[in-house]
Amino acid sequence: MDEGEAKAAYDGISDVLRKVGLDWVVEQVEEDIRLGKTVTIEADASEFIDDQVAGHRRGRRKMQEFVTTEPYSNIERLNLLLDAIDRVLALPQFATDALRTLEAKSVTFVSDIEGDEGHSLLSASGQQEDAARRRFQEVREQAGVTAR
Repeated sequence: MDEGEAKAAYDGISDVLRKVGLDWVVEQVEEDIRLGKTVTIEADASEFIDDQVAGHRRGRRKMQEFVTTEPYSNIERLNLLLDAIDRVLALPQFATDALRTLEAKSVTFVSDIEGDEGHSLLSASGQQEDAARRRFQEVREQAGVTAR
């Protein structure tokens, strides 16, 4: 997959996610993209640090590591979005595992916020979720974009 194909795939998947009410997933990924990826570079620190003593500049270069950010490539952006989808698809399995661990048929999380009804985990077979995860992995492999 080249950069152009990755951009088209990212845009298409983002549109679909927004249409099905998962715009919050796209927004979180795009926030990460805006921040950029963290990289470490080595640079001559004397360019940034004033090391003049009594009007004389020391002649040595002082290489140091600095942390900065750089933009994600289109392929990296697509990987971020696919990783986010993968995590969302893992939520039903998490709920099933949590209920099994708690030996409960359901658990309800209650919110203190007025109007917020909370969230319930209910036991389910998980077969549809497993099939969706398998299909997602197949599509990802066919596209040549693999999980990190």
